[in-house]
Amino acid sequence: MILDDPQTIARWRAAGWWGDTTIDDLFRACVAARRDAPALADAPNRGAFAGGAPQVLTFGEAEAQVERLAAALHAAGVRKDDVVVVQLPNVVEIVLAFLACARLGAIVSPVMMAYGERDLRRIARHLRPKAWLTLVQWRDARPDLLAAKLAVEDVAAFFPVFALGAATDEAERAGPHVRRFASIDALPADVAALREYLRTIHVRADEIVTMHWTSGTTGDPKCVPRSHNQWHGTGHACTDAGMLERHDRILAPMQMVHTAGYSGMFMPWLEVQGMLVLHQPFDMGVYLGQIEHWGIHHTVAAPAMLNALLKNGMLEGRRLGTLRSILCGSAPLDPWMIEGFKQRHGIEVVNAFGSTEGMTFTTGPAISADPYRRARYFPRFRGAATGGGRDPRCRIASVLDTKIVDLETGAEIDAPRRPGELLFRSPATFPGYWTAEHTLDRGDFDAEGYFRCGELFEIAGEGEDAHFYHYVDRLKEVINRGGLKIPAGELEAVIQEHPAVAEAVAIGVPDPQLGERIAAVVALRPGATLTLEQLIAHVEARGIARFMWPERLEIVEALPRNVNGKVLKRELMARYRAAR
Repeated sequence: MILDDPQTIARWRAAGWWGDTTIDDLFRACVAARRDAPALADAPNRGAFAGGAPQVLTFGEAEAQVERLAAALHAAGVRKDDVVVVQLPNVVEIVLAFLACARLGAIVSPVMMAYGERDLRRIARHLRPKAWLTLVQWRDARPDLLAAKLAVEDVAAFFPVFALGAATDEAERAGPHVRRFASIDALPADVAALREYLRTIHVRADEIVTMHWTSGTTGDPKCVPRSHNQWHGTGHACTDAGMLERHDRILAPMQMVHTAGYSGMFMPWLEVQGMLVLHQPFDMGVYLGQIEHWGIHHTVAAPAMLNALLKNGMLEGRRLGTLRSILCGSAPLDPWMIEGFKQRHGIEVVNAFGSTEGMTFTTGPAISADPYRRARYFPRFRGAATGGGRDPRCRIASVLDTKIVDLETGAEIDAPRRPGELLFRSPATFPGYWTAEHTLDRGDFDAEGYFRCGELFEIAGEGEDAHFYHYVDRLKEVINRGGLKIPAGELEAVIQEHPAVAEAVAIGVPDPQLGERIAAVVALRPGATLTLEQLIAHVEARGIARFMWPERLEIVEALPRNVNGKVLKRELMARYRAAR
């Protein structure tokens, strides 16, 4: 499935940024070059959250499992351009699933384990998948039974469910379309049939390989298709930002279902032919132990965690000599923290800002040595596809075009400290949102092909600062809770169904650990009362995922509105930011 228009494809191919290398080609090159080298490793506590013993796979062993999983999906009817939903935590099987789908020419759509029935039903209706891959057991939930229910009840086409884990009597009653397996090696698969099928198809790097989910610029969950070539663009940017070298070992503590995991961990791993070590759920002791045990060169961490590591002296005495870089984002960074990691441990902290749609901002040593600029600013890239040579330390700089436009007039802003919406285009930019009608929605692109990212930035200043952007605020009504993007409109609609509620909004309030937490601001009906516990019980009963539940309740007489009747969310956010 190719969704980019011919002009876009020709533009980036002529510029040398798009070519013919697929994700499967990258992986096959890893296998050819490093068959016996370690490729993937589970966290040592895997059994506590996903079942099964931790695995360490060489590239040769990973290749055998990828081929077997691809053969099992092929036997179940998955073909080129079909969608496979993958709902797995950070275990080696999620990486193998990405690779197996890429080999088949299928499209993988990763979804979070935290999603409830409401979210998954919507995704199933939107995508009409040909297969679903998940776990038998996840904490106290049964994702295999929920997927089986959706397969039978709620989509136009029935799909098989592959569930990793031990079968139970209850599980067996879900129906023959649920195929449980203790390991990929235990899957029945006709590898010869797979190889014969692969000889009949040709997968192009311009074709779509993933469909991730984002809250989008309007607050409604949206489906984001990305091609092999678009992922190369983002992967190159993350490889360069982390200063990764050949055969580096990468520790992945963020969920691999996110685009941040795919672009920041999965793609650089393939590009440098290194080792990918998985981690989830976050545990500081396990995390630091993995860095020491595997001699990790690059990882990712949240700002609050890095601050705590320095303040509490938790890194003293740890064997961190191999660790060169840490990618950090989702909240403003502190200059003292960046300086502290460099001076005390020789580790570079790289500030990152990205989006599912393909935005790739990173501020590392190649961009600025100044701790303040590194912590608070992002490079004002103004590249062009034909724009001269490339800096090998930041290859995407020459082709990432950005501009800031006035919210009222749409005119480009060139003066410093005047906020406007950021627009961007690059070889990593997605082609548009994939609709439930299976059409492409490009309503958020301008006439020149720039994507409106829904974020407010400003030119940082004059002189040297004129080469940087400063992040101001979020234009779109989305709450960023620890990197999880929560569509406020969706939550508000459910809150307003409560019989005690006259009107309500959901806003993000600052939090030092998560960046933001969810606050419900509610005006009640006459004589009604409401507690946070009652509100949580209400949204839980409506099938809202736990990570979207309100964590704070503010009761007001009426919501503030402008002359046109629009709720003034910024006024509320400022009020409760000052009150915390």
